[in-house]
Amino acid sequence: MANKNLTMHMIAGLDIGNGYVKGSTSVNGSEKTTIDFMSGVAVQTHSHDIKTKEEDAESLIKDIFNEMECSFDTPMITNNFHRLFGRRGVSSGRSVNEFDVSSTMSKADDELSSILVCGCLAGKALQAYFKATQKLPTETIQVYVDVLTLALPITEYKAKRKMYAQKFREDTHMVTIYNFERPIRVELHIDDVNVTAEGASAQYAIVAYGTPLMQALLDDLAQQGEKLEGITAADVLAAENTVGIDIGEGTVNFPVYQNGRFNPDVSMSFSKGYGTVLEQARDRLDEIGFPFASRKSLADFLMKKPSPLQQTRYNRIMQVVREECDGFADEVGQEFLKVMSRCGSYTEVVFVYGGGSGPLKEFLHPRLIDISKHFGGEDVSYPILYLNSMYSRTLNREGLYIMARTIAEAKAKEAKEAKEAAAKK
Repeated sequence: MANKNLTMHMIAGLDIGNGYVKGSTSVNGSEKTTIDFMSGVAVQTHSHDIKTKEEDAESLIKDIFNEMECSFDTPMITNNFHRLFGRRGVSSGRSVNEFDVSSTMSKADDELSSILVCGCLAGKALQAYFKATQKLPTETIQVYVDVLTLALPITEYKAKRKMYAQKFREDTHMVTIYNFERPIRVELHIDDVNVTAEGASAQYAIVAYGTPLMQALLDDLAQQGEKLEGITAADVLAAENTVGIDIGEGTVNFPVYQNGRFNPDVSMSFSKGYGTVLEQARDRLDEIGFPFASRKSLADFLMKKPSPLQQTRYNRIMQVVREECDGFADEVGQEFLKVMSRCGSYTEVVFVYGGGSGPLKEFLHPRLIDISKHFGGEDVSYPILYLNSMYSRTLNREGLYIMARTIAEAKAKEAKEAKEAAAKK
């Protein structure tokens, strides 16, 4: 008898960011589970013999995206070298393949996007299999991805979305995982791929979070001295003319919604992000004797509370980063001004979010408020709502998953109705 656990259906929303991969998936209709790991892999040309035994597999599988060693057999990826994912890749001592925030190459053309997408789907399949059986598979897991939603920066979305979707649909993609005493093979069949604009998908999640989030954002604005008399959370939720400022690692996207629909003609991308800030700070720090191997290592240093022995060094490093943040906030403000020059008369509310928005808030939020007054006078004509880190870095992920789930539910309903209609004939 065939093992039913070796065949599974999946829906997935994956936000392949320049700094982190954030995703949500559901396997065989189960509750969604999430993905969150660094967008980088190290290339290893051979595998060592130190493997995890099956009885010790559980903890590794729980953290698979920071431990996975795998290869790929798919036309999207040019070789079958082993890739080390997440923290394992960063700590391997090997060169890490990550998105270059200063490059003009589209994510749609970058092989790393394919590696990360296929790795996410295979890792989730292994987690689902092990959860159901408490064993490692001895045969190939067959995964049918019914709906996959992805995103591209707005400029790339306009030019590359069809090509990006098609390359995932065209072929079967084989992933082999080498962490255990016997290799695990996962075969991916991706049926329906939908590509949207980065930042635009966040709008779905903002609405889904509802009144509590909106009220918290209005309260935060009031603390900045910009209380909006007579404006309620329900008013903000009902707004159909919005602008988003999605601050990522390598881009800032400005998705514009008018009359409840995404308007690609007015929306735009700025080809710098918080990763640019870190790279510029890293260059300066290297000159004054504070070298960091990568922008990720600098980001990790800034996130940790310094020890007393590190405090003076930390303060000097933070001073350089803050100076770069201040200059970058000016640049984002100028780009925002361009967007509002096109659509400011229609805009009801502006949302600021994204993984890079938190470190910039002190510098950016006051600038954005001042720019809004340029269009509406001293009385702010629309609120600038700045999401905190609890929500901001995962909005695109949640929005992409909502899109995938909605599409899957619509397809299931259509199939059911067609079956019922056929039965009546």
